[in-house]
Amino acid sequence: MFQPVWGVGRRIFQVACYLFVLVFSGAVCAEVTHNKSQAINWFDRMSSAFSKLNYDGVFVYTHGDSMDSLRIIHRVDNGIEKERIVRLDGQRHEIIRSGENVTCVHPADWNGDINHLIPAGPFAKSFIRDMSQLAGIYHVQVVGNELIAGYESVSLTINPKDEYRYGYKVWLDRKTGLLLKSILVHRGRVLERFQFTQLDLATDIPDSELEVGIVGETLVHYPLLASTEQLIEQKAPSWKLAWKPSGFSMRVQGIKRNYDGELSADTLTFSDGMTAFSVFIEKVQNGNRKELTSQSGATVAVAKKITSGRSLYFVTVVGEIPLHTAQRVAASVTPVEFTAE
Repeated sequence: MFQPVWGVGRRIFQVACYLFVLVFSGAVCAEVTHNKSQAINWFDRMSSAFSKLNYDGVFVYTHGDSMDSLRIIHRVDNGIEKERIVRLDGQRHEIIRSGENVTCVHPADWNGDINHLIPAGPFAKSFIRDMSQLAGIYHVQVVGNELIAGYESVSLTINPKDEYRYGYKVWLDRKTGLLLKSILVHRGRVLERFQFTQLDLATDIPDSELEVGIVGETLVHYPLLASTEQLIEQKAPSWKLAWKPSGFSMRVQGIKRNYDGELSADTLTFSDGMTAFSVFIEKVQNGNRKELTSQSGATVAVAKKITSGRSLYFVTVVGEIPLHTAQRVAASVTPVEFTAE
């Protein structure tokens, strides 16, 4: 679930979740329409449950060859979300959130990349936040029931209508709509899996459970793109995409700041309501950087060189999208041409 992805200065990342299409005709059409309406209602409940419920749980997150166990404690105070995510195996790593302010905490001797993203997948802000977009780009359907972590669930599928994004299957708590399990599949292969193994839908979470639990000296920093106000300086766009999959709209645009506060790269972030990808464009002084592609679980990264005028730039696309989509997005990055008034 923790996904140190490519800080623009580093080109290494470790990641950060269904194919089922039915075609009916005649008398079955009314049933399909009803099912679709049911599915959208469930996703509306899911989006609300993320932000309004208090809960304390342990979940397993698998991506590629990696598997992480994490604990999440979430509480809402007067409409403000407070959250703590704790990694339970491997290097200690905690994420603390209060409203829009997000910080990462590590032991002082932590040796990872400080330019990394907060968790993607089910706890990202892009995940099921705007149902109005999904109907045109995904098939959504209620498909069954199952017991997950002791809770009765409703399972739904979200299948893309094109080849440029992944499909999902999710299991939601029947009573509250909270996400209990999700899998992400591409061409029949499971790329990521998230599932609660323990869950307490608590009504009273003490302040102590939301405090940092790492003892001793710590390294505290802001994760990349955690808060647009902290890390992105808004400005007129310098770059655009000549192509992107239908349904994706820009959510963040500006200049990314490095951990030391220096301006680093033009940043564009797009979401379709289910998933997101980011594009980083930085000017380079020489051509020594290597173009490359990489994938871990569902998260891919594509880096390539482009020229604009006499300048050389390095474009990096990172997101939970198929590799061929990321490659096409990277190839479509072009400078914005301004016209004098």
